[in-house]
Amino acid sequence: MSSMPNHSPSSFSFPVFAGCPLCQRALEPDAEALRCPPCDRDDCPERFSLVNGFADLIIGERFEDDSSDELIQREENNSQYTVENYWVPLFKKLTQNAERPPRILALGCGIGREVDALREAGFECVGIDNGARTRIWQERSHKDALLMANGMHLPFRDETFDIAFCGCVFPHVGVVGDSFQVTEHCHRDRLAIAREMTRVVKKRGDIIVSSPNRLFPLDLYHGREVGTYATPVNPPWRKFLLSRGDYAKLFRQAGCAGQAHALSIKNYWGFCGTQRSRKGRLLSIPVKALFTLGSNEVTPFFRASPLLPWIVVRITK
Repeated sequence: MSSMPNHSPSSFSFPVFAGCPLCQRALEPDAEALRCPPCDRDDCPERFSLVNGFADLIIGERFEDDSSDELIQREENNSQYTVENYWVPLFKKLTQNAERPPRILALGCGIGREVDALREAGFECVGIDNGARTRIWQERSHKDALLMANGMHLPFRDETFDIAFCGCVFPHVGVVGDSFQVTEHCHRDRLAIAREMTRVVKKRGDIIVSSPNRLFPLDLYHGREVGTYATPVNPPWRKFLLSRGDYAKLFRQAGCAGQAHALSIKNYWGFCGTQRSRKGRLLSIPVKALFTLGSNEVTPFFRASPLLPWIVVRITK
């Protein structure tokens, strides 16, 4: 196992400015933690601790996600495939005229594998997460680019990043435990994250969100045990998932003036897990066919339709 990150209260550093999630002021190190200096707000915590060497700047709820070894290994494989075959090519295309290495925020980065891969590809990527999978961050190569934070309260100054992106984050916000049931404050919580992502992205910067498509009649990604293929029905009126239109409305309310475009999903999923068994390979054939519809440049109208189980949406600030 790799050594602990070189973070101590007296030597805390981060690739971009990271301060108090509420007042965005610089944190002051003391003998045991990071301290928020006195300010006009009375709700700022006085101190933030370091957990296993990583700054814990979480304000509000933590995400009690599954952090089993089996799930983490599956995420390791899927993240490696997606970042190499989807995120890196997409971000290079979006920032091809940049005069410096683009700054990218990976919101809800989970195990942090995508942060390692994007930094190794030349991007100034940093990642935040507020879940249990942060327990393996000690194994990451770029530990200094990871910190614990809640997407509703990002510890970054306005317009810090060129791009902010997330995987399946929004469906797990404003939800009762590990279920499909949303809370009465679901929209408020999702809007809080959308506003924070909008705030920390530069003008004319991009926000990229991806998740299962609410309009697709099945949820291929939730509600089943690892290694099984029983897929729950997904009624289109259930608010657990989001559609392109849902994201468009959400980020419009958050202050984004640009359109929300559904992007090609070519090479997003490598179907790494389903290729391990004959049954998995057979069952993945129709799903791959649907992904082909959403990947073809001559069929862009399929990308946000009820025919696709997964969507990737680009919103320009």
